[in-house]
Amino acid sequence: MQQGDATLREELAAATRVLGRHEMIGMFGHISVMTDDPQRYLICPGAGMRKDRCRASDIIELDLDAEFKPGLPLELYMHAAAHRQQPERIRSLVHVHSRALTALSVLADVPTDLLMIHAGFWPEQMPLWDDPDLVRSHELANKMMDIIGDESMLLLRWHGAVIVGSTLKETLFRTLLAETHAQQWLTALAHGQPLQPIPRDVSREYLYDEFLSPFTHNLHWNFSTSFVPEAPGARP
Repeated sequence: MQQGDATLREELAAATRVLGRHEMIGMFGHISVMTDDPQRYLICPGAGMRKDRCRASDIIELDLDAEFKPGLPLELYMHAAAHRQQPERIRSLVHVHSRALTALSVLADVPTDLLMIHAGFWPEQMPLWDDPDLVRSHELANKMMDIIGDESMLLLRWHGAVIVGSTLKETLFRTLLAETHAQQWLTALAHGQPLQPIPRDVSREYLYDEFLSPFTHNLHWNFSTSFVPEAPGARP
């Protein structure tokens, strides 16, 4: 294993622990990152693994044609499809079943106005997967990627969400902020008072460049991973 792959494994394990700590992935949910080999990617373990205790040695390397088997995420196909179809734009993908994003996915009209300046990646028209089933084949995963198109995320009705990014750090940052933004929307809708979203004439590209630059990704990465050192000793 090359040094670069070893570092990537450590980083993916750390990102997995961060998402586990925030209860965005646990029994279910998964995160991946591409390697330098365009035909291979790294992914966290599947159901049953304590994601908040993930180590570099738990990270799994797969090729784009891999099929599910026990120990792997059941919906690994979405990762392969993303890395195959959009390798330049998507280097990392997260699939979550988090509370707020899942709740937002059941609204007939998913809100797309921005309630915070750090949500510049939020699509102006949210891509939606309307099939009440899991993405558990290459064919379905390719269909999902056709729906997500050039956007940074997609909601799966009654299920969860998929968030993508050009780096592992960007994807992690977007995922945590997407859940925060979904929570804000649910709270705002619950109180029933008039809302004042960010004006639509404010460019989302401007907001993203201003508040979510790679410099900010690094700051957020260092802050988030400081809370989740690799767990020593045997696993329960």
